[in-house]
Amino acid sequence: MANFTLDEFQATLRNTARTNRFEAEIYSPKAVSDYSRKVSIRIDSVSFPGKNIRTVTNENVYGPTYEVAQGLTYAEEITVGFYMNNNHEERWFFNDWQDKIVNPRTYNVAYYDQYVSKMRVFQLDEADNRTCGIEIRDVFPKTVNAIDYSHSDSNNIVKGSVGLAFREWVPIYVDPNSGAIQVDEAYDDISSTRVGVSRPIINIRSNRGIRQITEGVLGDSFPPQRITTPNIVRQAGQAFNDVMAARNQVVQAQQKVVAFKNFFQGVTRRPFGNLGIKF
Repeated sequence: MANFTLDEFQATLRNTARTNRFEAEIYSPKAVSDYSRKVSIRIDSVSFPGKNIRTVTNENVYGPTYEVAQGLTYAEEITVGFYMNNNHEERWFFNDWQDKIVNPRTYNVAYYDQYVSKMRVFQLDEADNRTCGIEIRDVFPKTVNAIDYSHSDSNNIVKGSVGLAFREWVPIYVDPNSGAIQVDEAYDDISSTRVGVSRPIINIRSNRGIRQITEGVLGDSFPPQRITTPNIVRQAGQAFNDVMAARNQVVQAQQKVVAFKNFFQGVTRRPFGNLGIKF
């Protein structure tokens, strides 16, 4: 006999998520003109990226081998589709963003912190209320895809798409009553030192209650180092030692080159003497 009834199953379908009920927000870095709100409104399609546990085979066993966890990986990029305006301002927004990453004239590459930003995707219910979401961290436009034109398509709206690279994503929980964003402390970004986007106040729920923090521009998960005089002196001394060690390696390499050069010159001038043969 089944463990559930048909009525119970039908009751669960009342809150079924719909693929066309979503909201996406792209935040532009400070180096790019803030056109992100207009682009976010015109987004036509987006995806929740997946997450994968990278594994390796444990062969140091007697008997069948098995997989063990090695690390965490995400999708290489996500594709975002959007409706195009007549002046293609949505496409130029991402093109300008790419130009801030790699200068099209000098081909100089900007620092990572200067061009990454974030993106949020929310699931909506039938009343357009947010029910859950994710925050995609350290995004930047990797690919601005081509646009195909055709005279046979007389009434179709032009759509553009971009491929966004990212570092990671974390879940966003939405309070069903107030709509406030709640993020588990396990996903807190330790280093809130990235510059690039605004830092709104968000609520974080934990076993100690709800507290408010300033949301940082999401960075690497390394704790910030306290800047003090002893630390500066220690770092300067370590840097000096590294420079001297590199200099010694260069001098040793030069001495080896000179030694080989002298050896071969000696062999050419005194072939038997250098080989230890005396007449």
